[in-house]
Amino acid sequence: MDQTQLEPEDLSLKPSTLPDDLDPSLAAVPAIEEVATRYADLENLQGVPSWSDIRPSPVREWRDVTGEFFDCVKELQLGELIHDNMFGLFDAMSAIEMMDPKMDAGMCCNKEATPLTFQTAVETSKMKLANLECRETIGIIDAVYSCTVSWLEGHSMAQTVLTCLYLHHPNQIEDKPMRAFACAIHKLVNLIRNFILRARVYEEEDFQPSTYGYDLCCDLTETKACNMLKSAEEDLVRKLKDTEGEREKEEVGALLSRLKFTRLLLQCLVSLYPTKNVSPNKTEMIDIVKTLNGAHELTQVMEKTIEYGTQPEPDSDTPNPMGFSMMVNQRLLPPTFPRYTKIKERATCIQYLAELIQRLKHVCKIVHCTNYHSALNFFMDFSKKFSPCLLSRSILQTLYLPTHDMVFGTKKLTEVLKESAKSFIAPPVLLAENPLSSNPAACNCVDSFFAYNEHTFSVLFEICGYNRARQRDKLGIMLSNFANLQDEAERVDAYLHQLSMKNENPRQHLACFGTWVLYHCLRAMSFFLLSGLELELYSVHEYLYIFWYLYQFLFGWIVSALTRADTFLVEQDYVADPKAAKGSQKKPKVKKRKGKTDAKEIIFNQAMQNMCGGYYKALGGFIAEERIPEPLPTFDNEKVRFEHRFAPFAALSTPPPMAYSDFKMMKTYLLKSPAGELYASAAKHFHEARVLLESYPNPDEEWHEIVKVAKMNFVMMNLLASGLNWQSRTPPEFDFSCHRFFPIIKQRK
Repeated sequence: MDQTQLEPEDLSLKPSTLPDDLDPSLAAVPAIEEVATRYADLENLQGVPSWSDIRPSPVREWRDVTGEFFDCVKELQLGELIHDNMFGLFDAMSAIEMMDPKMDAGMCCNKEATPLTFQTAVETSKMKLANLECRETIGIIDAVYSCTVSWLEGHSMAQTVLTCLYLHHPNQIEDKPMRAFACAIHKLVNLIRNFILRARVYEEEDFQPSTYGYDLCCDLTETKACNMLKSAEEDLVRKLKDTEGEREKEEVGALLSRLKFTRLLLQCLVSLYPTKNVSPNKTEMIDIVKTLNGAHELTQVMEKTIEYGTQPEPDSDTPNPMGFSMMVNQRLLPPTFPRYTKIKERATCIQYLAELIQRLKHVCKIVHCTNYHSALNFFMDFSKKFSPCLLSRSILQTLYLPTHDMVFGTKKLTEVLKESAKSFIAPPVLLAENPLSSNPAACNCVDSFFAYNEHTFSVLFEICGYNRARQRDKLGIMLSNFANLQDEAERVDAYLHQLSMKNENPRQHLACFGTWVLYHCLRAMSFFLLSGLELELYSVHEYLYIFWYLYQFLFGWIVSALTRADTFLVEQDYVADPKAAKGSQKKPKVKKRKGKTDAKEIIFNQAMQNMCGGYYKALGGFIAEERIPEPLPTFDNEKVRFEHRFAPFAALSTPPPMAYSDFKMMKTYLLKSPAGELYASAAKHFHEARVLLESYPNPDEEWHEIVKVAKMNFVMMNLLASGLNWQSRTPPEFDFSCHRFFPIIKQRK
């Protein structure tokens, strides 16, 4: 067709002109590019409008805002960000400065123009391989331990341990003590890494396992490394006898203590590592603890003799003048923001090692926890006390469950779970004298239940190994597993109860496994809420419904489950007693169970319920007097917050999740009471908690802390109930310094 004869209406594309295989939903979409091209060809024709006339380009005016930007920045405090509709937190975190040196791992920005390597350091005589003085060796050893501790706290191995050039080629070192130490550190680091990787309870912020291609003396065994250290120690002992100068003797003794500490620590870790997936037994643990005691004594000597070694240069990132290059592995780092690594000071490092030894001694006590319930309590208590240390947590995980289904590598986890359920509530099917225990169908049902659900119970141990923040996240996810576990337990109880009714002397089997599962579920729920207080996740105005949920439901349900289990155990003992079977009028004495753990737990949870009740009533009084500021409705929705806090409980059927409407109704009812009455009621709750905890003999350390908090809150509530500062609108202070869950309430004038 001739272009001069083209009519404007022919330029439109009709659906019929589109290809047959095109999606029909796109048939009505105009082909903009084709139309634009055809108009561009005809824009010089008379009577045909140009494309720019049809769609004019927008007019933009550019203006330099650099000066205004920096003027505005001056008004911001350190850590503040400007939030805009087009520039949120994600954009702020992604913003970078062009040509920033830290974006290029190859750029030398750490004051080291040419990074030293092992070969260049030896060739330029900046590193000695033979005839090292004692003070030089001490300085290198202390610096290596500082780097090792920094690595354990989450920094990369390339920027910490592997900055020591002596560790790159230990076989080329001629100095005997230095060579033995370098080989031993290789094995020590590799063993620590194996423990942590085997336990799998770390996150990116906790640990970086990459060795960046270094083999860590794979051809050398731990035994050989210990023998090398022992031989070097013997040489130093002979040298110590021949040395006359007092200062020289002290330096040789300081070096000897460091080599011996390294050997003892390596021996302990080798002994703790499961051999053929079997953990050390009680006898072996006694020897390990003795070795750890010796290592702990040496840390005191090391701490006193830090000054005997060469010290790092002032204003330098290098931990020791000789044998280190902070940029030697810079090219091995990934192309991301390299973390700035500040190597720990030597005194802090040795203090860390001393505390590590104490933690490992405590870990060895897990061998005495043969019951699932006691082992879980041990894990939880250890996590509360030693949460910062990943290595000790990993060793604890590895010792108790060398494999996911074998406790100490010698007993199946399912058998331990059966014993736990038996000691908790004694289901008839697990009692040898009950006919159900010999019923093949009943035994198969119980075995399937424990085999299918053992993973859920093993995950509880795993969760205790993570840091405190990750524990809460993973616990919220795992609560959905308890929903399925509760359904399984109910079906098993119903089936076993049906079988038991067919026996000559039937015993009820209702809710035995269900109560046991419910107890562990409730503990997980209560810990989930309480950990939010420890991590400071809640605002003060949220405390009301957090303590309300704990007071009205969770701790009450826990006490109910424990009481039911205790009652069921007493009934089982009574029925099993031969005198009761004969119809004796005199009630037989029920045998006392070991430890009375149920009685202790019932008292403790009743005290926890009263503590939460005290905070609930106290917060009600503060809200009634308008002492707790509420967020503006424009920026906050209480219902959304409530549902978010309790979202992990939504999947559970028992206990049933509480709706926001229930809380709103209870809050309205609570605030009808005068503030003075609420304070008096809160004081009563705190007093009850104190009396309960003080009534039990030999209380734990945590009990003493809670008693102290209860006493101080009792005094404060009585003062407020008597009219102290009744006209004040100053918000109360919640001090968590004494206890991580329960704060001391303070009211300033």
